[in-house]
Amino acid sequence: MIKKFISLFLSLITVISLAVPAFAAMPSSEIISETWCVMDSKTGQILIGGNENAKREPASITKILTCAMALERLDPKAEYTFSKEAASYDKASTHLAFSEGETCTVEDLLYGAMVESANDCAMALADASAGSQLAFVRLMNEKLAELGCTGSHFSNATGMPEMNHYSTARDMAIITKYALSVPGFMTYFSAWEWTIPATNKNGERTFGTHHAMIVGSQYNPTNGYDYATGGKLGWTEEAMHTAVTTASNGEMDLICVVMKSKNKNAKYKDSRLLLDYCFNNFKSVEIPVTVKKSKLNVYDGNSLYGEMTVYPMASVNVLLTEDMSTSDISAKANIPESCQLSEVSGVALDISFNKTSENMATSSFSVSPEYHIVKESSVISSDAEIKNENSTFRWWIFIVIPLGIFAALAIIILIIRAYNIRKYNRLRKHRHYRRLGHDR
Repeated sequence: MIKKFISLFLSLITVISLAVPAFAAMPSSEIISETWCVMDSKTGQILIGGNENAKREPASITKILTCAMALERLDPKAEYTFSKEAASYDKASTHLAFSEGETCTVEDLLYGAMVESANDCAMALADASAGSQLAFVRLMNEKLAELGCTGSHFSNATGMPEMNHYSTARDMAIITKYALSVPGFMTYFSAWEWTIPATNKNGERTFGTHHAMIVGSQYNPTNGYDYATGGKLGWTEEAMHTAVTTASNGEMDLICVVMKSKNKNAKYKDSRLLLDYCFNNFKSVEIPVTVKKSKLNVYDGNSLYGEMTVYPMASVNVLLTEDMSTSDISAKANIPESCQLSEVSGVALDISFNKTSENMATSSFSVSPEYHIVKESSVISSDAEIKNENSTFRWWIFIVIPLGIFAALAIIILIIRAYNIRKYNRLRKHRHYRRLGHDR
């Protein structure tokens, strides 16, 4: 009987343990790349990271910033004629053999820089955007400062090794998040191949992507990744292998960066491992945020246009592991005292975590929320506060489960006891009738 109890008890424990979520350890020990991180492309939340603030040479993933900035300044359908400087690329590096005086479209240059990673195309984009590579690099570093990329400094538009040309995994994720916000960028970032028509100096040129993950497992069973949506690779002897990959599972949109990978397959292995971990261990949680009305002085030049009222977004989505809940999060709305009518900016929602999770790298991040500005006199000022409802961490499970086990055991014991009593009573009656028979 005791053996049956023990067997039943262990079976109940096994069933319950399968129902309780298991926490997977971060895959840090399995990563070959020296620096890496994964970011939520919607909010900028860093999910996991390893040496993500260490400075390394980025190689050709530099071209992500080059193409994004060029797209903001140029019409893809416009024509460009190669200057002497743009055609003076390193002929030993990756290129499409453009020469001085050769004409193509900006669109061809964007595909050439993103898909083929051609340095002559990147040089041409810099020249077309700013008049020279030197002027464009100055703009690149201004953009890095604007984005908050404190661990980066670029010396060229191509990613070729040069003094003071460096970045970090975290900064490259920030750069990619910015690039994804530029209209049209994803067209080139996700492209598999492109054909440049014959020009005034060369025949037709066709080329395809070198990023094996973005073509999917159907076309590359070894390194294809079906969730991949775009990417850019880099390689030099000094930088070794670098890779930026974007991926989406329909619920989360992620940016994965790996830098200084030891070999060409390590960057794929690491990227897949990191993305799979995040898809399997994080879930998107919508956090209601209550922000009272805030006054904002809006100026039209030097003249006060009027007092406006800011209504920030009603909620924000945060990615959490199962050991975190909404009660572990704090939010604070930062609204500037004034802004220009032509560019209303500066409204931010600072998200911070009050609890440290071994399964997540995030400690805090800021979101630029959607908001409405209405011209009215209502004045207000208050920080955001989180409503601690719809928590994903069900603490009551750890009370209900033990009570359920004991209740189940008690019921089983009562059933067995009732059965034994009934059996004993039947046995007594049987003995009684047998005794009566003998008495006769």
